[in-house]
Amino acid sequence: MTLTGKRSDLVFGWLFLAPVFVLLVAFKVVPAISAVWHSFTAWDGVSAPTYIGLANYRELLKDSVFWTALRNNFVLVLAVPLWITVSLILALLIHAEVPGWKFFRMAFFLPSVLSPVIVGTLFTALLRYDGPVNRALEIVGLDAIARDWLGNPSTALPTLMLVILWCIFGHGVIVFLAGLAAVPRSIFEAAWLDGAAGWVYLWHIVVPSLRHVIEFWAVNLIVWSFTSLFAFIYVMTGGGPGYATTLVEYELYLKAFEANRMGYACALGSALFLLVFGLIALQVRLMSRGED
Repeated sequence: MTLTGKRSDLVFGWLFLAPVFVLLVAFKVVPAISAVWHSFTAWDGVSAPTYIGLANYRELLKDSVFWTALRNNFVLVLAVPLWITVSLILALLIHAEVPGWKFFRMAFFLPSVLSPVIVGTLFTALLRYDGPVNRALEIVGLDAIARDWLGNPSTALPTLMLVILWCIFGHGVIVFLAGLAAVPRSIFEAAWLDGAAGWVYLWHIVVPSLRHVIEFWAVNLIVWSFTSLFAFIYVMTGGGPGYATTLVEYELYLKAFEANRMGYACALGSALFLLVFGLIALQVRLMSRGED
């Protein structure tokens, strides 16, 4: 191919990519820059913004609701090992082709394709005080532990963690199945012949073989726990009872669209971005150090 032909291919390549870059700039870069600028203003989203410097950030540092929401986010991050472990064990069972594995491969992924609004509405009905879950507990003689699972400050967030687990574990199963498919089956067969089983097999054979897959999924879950749970909170708890399930992204929504404090909401969004970026950078640093 001549030099002219290579240049022609390069030009055509950039022409095909141009619409994507235009969309990214229009809907990602420009809004991000606008949000950072408006975080230094007092703005209601309608009238002209007024520059106030770091006032929003100073208020943010003193905002007890923000710190409560941030604590709730970090509590959710503590559930990431559970979310990973459940998906990994189920993926191993399917990979081992236990009886009915084809059905379970499909059934496990089904919750993942449901809208969070549907999932939230379903579990809100199941978990209310007079709902099916408490009735089932009464039938088996465990009515003493029946309660309003989403209306009790001590159980609302843990219950939400389990609902989220039910909704997302199918994605993890698919990710780990893809990782297992890339590992030579002879490694697992050799471990079985040597008598490896249970947690020994999981910890010393499976986890090292899927290390990079686990790290990839952990990063995704951490980002997801900070940025993608709004629908669950909005439908199931509204951030309550009190602020027991309020997350930073939900507090951002309240400030922007109920309190009409767009400038302060932009400061919340900017702080959330820096926090998530910092967590990702730290996690990538720790993973790269582990490779060394």
